[in-house]
Amino acid sequence: MLGSVALAGCSGNGGDGGDGGDGSDGSDGSDGGDGGSGNSLEITGVWSGGEQESFSNVMSFVEEDTEMSMEYFPRDTDSLLTGTLMDYESGVASADIVVMPSPARIISDAQNGHLAPVGDAWDAENFAVDPSRVTVDGDVYAAPFKMDLKPGFWYRQSFFDEYGLSEPESWDEFMTLLDDIAAIEGVDAPIASGNGTGWPLSDITEGFFMRQEDGASLQQGLIDGDASMTDDRVATAFDEIKMLHDEGYFSQTRDFGVQYEYFWDNSLPLYFMGSFTPAQDAVQDPSDLGVFRLPGVDGISSSVNWFTVPTYSDNVDAARDALSSFVSAEGQQVWVEEGGFIASNTQVPDDAYEIEVMANLPDLAAEVTVVPDLDDALGNPFQEEFWSQLKGLWASPDTPTEDIVGALDDAHEETLSN
Repeated sequence: MLGSVALAGCSGNGGDGGDGGDGSDGSDGSDGGDGGSGNSLEITGVWSGGEQESFSNVMSFVEEDTEMSMEYFPRDTDSLLTGTLMDYESGVASADIVVMPSPARIISDAQNGHLAPVGDAWDAENFAVDPSRVTVDGDVYAAPFKMDLKPGFWYRQSFFDEYGLSEPESWDEFMTLLDDIAAIEGVDAPIASGNGTGWPLSDITEGFFMRQEDGASLQQGLIDGDASMTDDRVATAFDEIKMLHDEGYFSQTRDFGVQYEYFWDNSLPLYFMGSFTPAQDAVQDPSDLGVFRLPGVDGISSSVNWFTVPTYSDNVDAARDALSSFVSAEGQQVWVEEGGFIASNTQVPDDAYEIEVMANLPDLAAEVTVVPDLDDALGNPFQEEFWSQLKGLWASPDTPTEDIVGALDDAHEETLSN
């Protein structure tokens, strides 16, 4: 099982989406009310499609365990981040339980009195995450649930087998792989460029940060304020990304979920995404999936989907009780067995991971340093600027590196000073 090595940062999937999932109807998912009432709880988060189905099965377990009824409202990423904040500032609970993947946002909400403490809902000794990431003045304001690793590039084993391809072990082999894939008939581009808010472009960019010298330390330093965006390694990472653009190795940008369809039909055979990949609707056979790290990395990023309880809910105590059931080993195991889920609760048995690639991810992570997702750990204004710069870079790959780094450095310094 994973240790507590800084696994408390997001994306896909929230800030940058945590899972980055979008609400199925693109709305904010709730009616802006004051949560549920009585023994009925409302929950909101970004899971949709197959992930929403898996979460519904977990809710069924919790409903039976707590004798409470529950209803889930999916939101898109922007609504989760902006809509809930607008509700809170108006003294309204967006739901009784809000699933938030950004520790920076949780800290801010707690400091502003928007969240109720929930430390009694979980025992940190049984979890692979550090509660300090969501602690303010000694109180813990979130409980960890679904953990996502950003291991690297996913691919279909059948595609690699058909064309005699293999996982690269060096940068040169990686470049050869991209060249070989680009030459295959029916391939639009070797690498899928998922987008929407600027995530998951942020995930692959962080991968390039971490393939620089002492890259994991660089990323952690950027989070802690011990490193700067003007570090030469940051510029080198962007130069490498721009070089891949020049070679035509990145696809056009599309919503992250849509890109899975192109990934699955092998027109975009490589996709740098999180451990939630096996649960995506387009992935028809998770056993056909393989994944490899970007060559040269000494770290991978992680995100955690945290359960929070707004102080404005009429059901704070009931929501806390539900949190204990959701994050229990039994509750998390429900989703683990369906795939696309890495448990934050270390008491979930290893044999619960029925999909081989999921069972192997903790070992893949153990070979390097696991660090928090950069933009989710920092929050705004850095996150907004990071996403904006990446969308601009993918639209105009000839953007000067110094312009990108300069804008990010300004936002980074402002964020650290808040």
